[in-house]
Amino acid sequence: MRFSLSTGSLYLYPLRHTFALAKELGFEGLEVALSLEVLVRRAGYVRRLSLEYGLPVFSLHPPMIPWPKLREHHKLLPQLTSVARDLGCHFIVIHAPKALTLTEGVGAEYAGAVRACVEDLRGSSLRLCVENQAVFRPSDRRYVLSAPGSLRQFAEEYDLSVTLDTAHAASFPYDLIEAYETWESRLVNIHLSDFRQNLSIPPWFNLHSYFKHHQVPGDADLPLVPLLERLKADSYEGLITVEVSPFALEAWRPQRVRENLKRCLDFVQRPCSPFGSVEDRKRARMA
Repeated sequence: MRFSLSTGSLYLYPLRHTFALAKELGFEGLEVALSLEVLVRRAGYVRRLSLEYGLPVFSLHPPMIPWPKLREHHKLLPQLTSVARDLGCHFIVIHAPKALTLTEGVGAEYAGAVRACVEDLRGSSLRLCVENQAVFRPSDRRYVLSAPGSLRQFAEEYDLSVTLDTAHAASFPYDLIEAYETWESRLVNIHLSDFRQNLSIPPWFNLHSYFKHHQVPGDADLPLVPLLERLKADSYEGLITVEVSPFALEAWRPQRVRENLKRCLDFVQRPCSPFGSVEDRKRARMA
């Protein structure tokens, strides 16, 4: 498995700074979230950063903030595909739709855009990857691809890969191991973060994402270690992408960002290595 950092964790940081942090801390690559900086400076700039720091861009994600004209992710697929090709990505991540059906309205638009994208990618190594949904309001559970089995069936029908977001899974909730087993043969990416089960906050803007979802692994309530141990036992070869809220990382305090990102990386590496964390392995080599 490969350990990746989502630039969405530090979405308003300059990309150069995020690349530098990822390199310093030992991440193997990045998932780049489409941002205003990427749109303005274009893929060539991101590619130069990737070469300069020796960090591949494994995957491309839609915008984290719903900027004007960037809110409907399925409509961004042609743009995402172009950028992903320029960056040499392996995967384009797209969220499941907020729709009750795939046969009319936004659901039909989504299905059509996905079908067109898959056809456009046919014959290339770049794959479209659907991510499980989050619940912010009880009504969100009614969406057409909300259940793990429905998402698996959709991925099979459209020949998609799957991204498992652990915090999103917890918000329904459904069991992480059950979700992993449902999607295993198509699973290529895991957005890893923790989730505060009993925190009650209003579903305004992205408050849930910032303060309830996407917490530093080990700081909240999800049983993440059993999932990581299962991935190791099954020789999972995909990505583990740290996607944590900038508020959980304390993005306004640079030293705390380093410390918190290091904790994230140590957490995901420890169950995945016979020697534990990076520091544990260094001590083992010196012994």
